[in-house]
Amino acid sequence: MAVETFHDIESLIRAADRHLDDVDCVSLDIFDTLFIRRVHDPDEVKRPVARFIADVAGQQGIGVSADSVWEWRNEIEAAHRVRNGKSFPDHEALYDDFMSELIERVFQGQAPEGFLEEVGAVELRMESSMIVVRAAFAAWLEVLKSKGKRVFLVSDIYLPAAYLKVLVGEKGLSEYVEDVVSSADSFRAKASGSAWPLMAERFGLDPSRWLHVGDNPVSDGARADEFGIRALVLRDLCEKHRLGVARALYAGARNSPLMRGRYVQQLMLPLEEENGDVPALYTDGYNFLGPVLGYFCLRVLDYCRTHRISRLYFCSREGFSLMRVFEEMLPYLAPEGDFPEASYLYVSRIAVAQAACARSGLTPLGASAALLPGNSRDFRDVCRVFSLDIETLLPFLERVDLSAHDPIGSSTPGVTPALRRKFEELLLDDEFQAEVRRQARPGQLKLESYLNQEGFFEHPDVALVDIGWLGTIQHFLVEAIAHRLHKPRVHGLLLGATRMMPYRDNHESRVHGLVFDRQRFSFPESLVETVKDLFEETCRAPHPSVMGYRRRYAEVEPVLRDAGDADALAEAEQNEYYAPLRQGVFDAAARFGAAMAVTGYGPHHLKPWLNFLLTSRIAFPSAAEVERMRHRTHQDDFAGQHQVPRHILRANRNLWDRSITRLRFDPFVRIYYYCLHALRLLRS
Repeated sequence: MAVETFHDIESLIRAADRHLDDVDCVSLDIFDTLFIRRVHDPDEVKRPVARFIADVAGQQGIGVSADSVWEWRNEIEAAHRVRNGKSFPDHEALYDDFMSELIERVFQGQAPEGFLEEVGAVELRMESSMIVVRAAFAAWLEVLKSKGKRVFLVSDIYLPAAYLKVLVGEKGLSEYVEDVVSSADSFRAKASGSAWPLMAERFGLDPSRWLHVGDNPVSDGARADEFGIRALVLRDLCEKHRLGVARALYAGARNSPLMRGRYVQQLMLPLEEENGDVPALYTDGYNFLGPVLGYFCLRVLDYCRTHRISRLYFCSREGFSLMRVFEEMLPYLAPEGDFPEASYLYVSRIAVAQAACARSGLTPLGASAALLPGNSRDFRDVCRVFSLDIETLLPFLERVDLSAHDPIGSSTPGVTPALRRKFEELLLDDEFQAEVRRQARPGQLKLESYLNQEGFFEHPDVALVDIGWLGTIQHFLVEAIAHRLHKPRVHGLLLGATRMMPYRDNHESRVHGLVFDRQRFSFPESLVETVKDLFEETCRAPHPSVMGYRRRYAEVEPVLRDAGDADALAEAEQNEYYAPLRQGVFDAAARFGAAMAVTGYGPHHLKPWLNFLLTSRIAFPSAAEVERMRHRTHQDDFAGQHQVPRHILRANRNLWDRSITRLRFDPFVRIYYYCLHALRLLRS
């Protein structure tokens, strides 16, 4: 029989179907046939395993680099192949044998118990992340089972069949397959042809009624044909082109910092069934917001490792989605367990603001934060933000001749120096502050109990992760626990830190903007400041905002905003609209983590690509992108009900606020706002 060669999978399956009446058994090659790889070189999957071994060795005080582990593995594996080739038809190696020898060399007999199994699990996780089932073959396997054919999967590889069965099971193919055969178990491979008679004897197969499909013209084609098996060889031109692109990007990434990020995105590309019809919003989340938030979480993990932070809290409603992104990435980025304990903290600005007044009263900084939104203007807004009973405070306003309706914000329209002096005089009134502290004390006690319940005070250092901007949650939380003798150092890790509110960095509390920080000038990074609502709404939790806390038996639980009020209903509608966007972000997170693990890149390697991504998608988006991603409604805990003057809205308008018609037909609108943003940045 002549070996038949095909250049696309559809024509191969059509040809195979014509032979099905004449065969009882069908075998498929596993890698590069049934499974395709995201990476151009299978050896790249071994590098994260080498880093894992080196990291665990480092935790035990053994100084060895990942490159050394990589070289030793290749050396030991090659030696095993030479040794086995003297006794068997093929130069094969068994993973458990050479990996055990590698572990012995690295650890000198001091390896953790069960470490070989841990290494194998990491290897399989990385292999699984970098392989994809060919959709047409998966469907064909189902057809073969329905026709009663015996199906076997075969591979020439160092992984034993027990490992391959795990991969096959993870991809949902076990029910269609009778057994999996690996050359590592017998040192008899398809390459020499010795695997075929071994399979025939083991499973009672008749070569004349046996069809094999693979991608190698020799091992899957000629050797199978020599044994009397009908062989079909797939030489997929489209797949070769895709791998060629990946190879070119890999080579380019060695010399071009920008190409590193492009190579990461190449490894993240959806393949086969992953590449089905999805909403455009899903694509935006997958290709844009997912990688940006993945980069942020990568920075969070890097910061925690550098500063030895043992406890990580994702706070505010944005932290809900950020925590999921973080958890999707962790199995690939920290397989050795070198990461802080992480949990979600039910806090919000409005929930912790009152507690901050229990010790120091209403501070000028706190009042300024409450009046910062353009639609907050008077003392009623201050009382709303800090959950103060305005009726009990009105006598103190009368003392300074101040009305609850008078504008008092430093930049509030209608405010005068006289009104500001009266408000400052109010803040200096000891009796007023005593009443504020009295009202705030119950809230502070409940917040402190909630934090204690969440293990907040059990660690020397904790990190609070949030989308950020002002850092008000951390500021108020630190103020609320300032009186405690035993409290942790608090590290605020924000996606963006605008520094619009003064924040003192000291040994007890620090804030860092990991993607954008005004203290670190970077024009591309500063563009995130123009779409703050987009990042917030993308990461919103499915639950309403936290308004405070209440005691329930022995525990303290958060009190959420009424899900039936107008703001909550508008948010629920927007959450439903943004669902595909969020799903794209979550799906991207795991593939971003796996790609970063395979490449070995750190956050600094991705900086040029991140800047390009932010510039192209924020400063120069298409009109359709803005129309899809622009938020419909945005609820701000601190915002009041006052109308923002038009001149203030105009002064703060940016590209994403303009009409879709203007974006479509004005050729200069993007460059105008790009330059305007630069001017605003220089002025600030």
